[in-house]
This record gives sequence, structure tokens and C-alpha cells, in this order.
Amino acid sequence: MAKVRLTTEEIMKIGFFEKIANVPVIDCILNDERVAFIVKEGDIGAAIGKGGENVKTAEEKFGKKVDIVEYSDDWRKFIRNIFAPIQLEDVWVKRVGKDVVAFIKISPRVRRAVFGEKGKNLERALEILKRHTKITKIKVIVENSKFKRRRPRKPAKKQAEAQQTANE
Repeated sequence: MAKVRLTTEEIMKIGFFEKIANVPVIDCILNDERVAFIVKEGDIGAAIGKGGENVKTAEEKFGKKVDIVEYSDDWRKFIRNIFAPIQLEDVWVKRVGKDVVAFIKISPRVRRAVFGEKGKNLERALEILKRHTKITKIKVIVENSKFKRRRPRKPAKKQAEAQQTANE
């Protein structure tokens, strides 16, 4: 894991959240509407609290939506944790030239949730990944069920009869 530089505001928010949740926080990512806390693997339940009470308290204090992300050394699992509870169909990581790219395959139903308004969810995910992994880009593949290969259609009865008479 790379060294992470924190601002004064991020340090204050981490301190407050650690105090109410009694869980060590690895990192904090701030933007206009959200605060995302990265916690150690296995600490997510304690960080959220019973019935989400720790998250609710933090949201009231900060006046922003609070997200908790469970860290993992396995990059694929970490990417899934960043987008949780959204179901990702498949996740893989490849080196493409000088870049390390995370490929995320999703169904069209969850496209809007993955991208977020004006791509904000993807930007936040990429910022988290850049701070904790060597991943530099995210590519999203939307599986379109309209263009999936299907078995060839059986010819209609009239077409089949016409073909038979033509062959005779």
C-alpha cells in the first residue's frame, strides 16, 4: 500500500469516526457530497455499527453521506468492496502499456449506480484505487443482453414449406 497524504480536514474526520466507531480507519476520501472511510478487512461491521448507528451519527455530524469501504489486499475484492452493495458481474485487472487497468463488467440495470451522476461514483472509485493500489484506470463493460448470441431461429412454417417446394 502506498503512502497516503491526508489534509487537516480528513484527519479531523478520521479522528471523529474512530472515536464513535472504535475502529481504526486507514484512509478518508472527501468530496462535495460524500465522505468515504476505508477500514481494515473484517472491521466493516463494527465500523457501520448496529443498525448503521455509527454511519448515521457521522452523517449528522458532517452533513454529508458517509460510505464505509472494506480494504483488501486482493485488488479484485477491493474493487467489489468499493462498489458494494452493487453487484458487479466480473472484475479483472490487466496491464495495458504503462497503465494498470481495472475492467468491471456490469449489467445494464446497475449502470446508473456504477457511474453515478456525471461519473462521480467512478471518479471516487478511481481516486480510492489510485491511493491504495497501482491501478490507474477503470474500464466499465456493460453487458448488453440485446446483442447476446442466441440460437438461430427456427424458420417459420411458410418459409420451411417454400424451401421444400423449391428444393423439389
